[in-house]
Formats: sequence, structure tokens, C-alpha cells
Amino acid sequence: MDKKDKLYIALYNDYYGSLLTEYQSDLISRYYDMDMSLAEIAEVYGISPQAVRDALVRAQKTLEEYESKLGIAAKTAQVVSLLEHAEACGMSKEAEKDVDAALDILKR
Repeated sequence: MDKKDKLYIALYNDYYGSLLTEYQSDLISRYYDMDMSLAEIAEVYGISPQAVRDALVRAQKTLEEYESKLGIAAKTAQVVSLLEHAEACGMSKEAEKDVDAALDILKR
């Protein structure tokens, strides 16, 4: 898993972590946000590093499925991009179109 994928998992946990079990969300947070190793997390929970890895893989898959079905992170990125462009343009006609497009995305 490359750095970009790790960033997305951490982001998905921000959006969908409350849909995971507390244990799964905590594992993701410790591994991706706090940069703890599998061994460190295993020590906290009193389990093997392999058990931590297996639980992380399941949690990651669940987060990716949520994003695939709901697309909240992708839609948010689109809205942010459009609004940043609108801000850079001022409130020109082009900016108004971007703001309207952002609102349409949010309404879907």
C-alpha cells in the first residue's frame, strides 16, 4: 500500500469510522493517524501482530466499500475543488456556475 492509499484510508475513517466497530476504528486510527506499528498496537490489545493486521485489512476493506457505495469523500473533494476555483475567480459568471455545480453535487 503506497502513501496515497494510506492517506485515503485515514480519510475514509474520518468519514465512515463511526460505522465501524469501535475496535476497528481505533485500530485504523492508531495505525494510520498515530503511526503505531502492528507490534505496538498488538501490545495495547494483548493480541498478535498478525491478528492486528487481519483486523486492519478487514476494516480497510469495509471503509473502501462504504466509499465505493456512498462516495462522500469523492463528492467532498469535488465540491472543495469547485468552491476553491470559484473563490479564485471572484464572483464572475464562471464562479457562479461552479457554485451552482457544487450545490448540485451536495443535493445528490
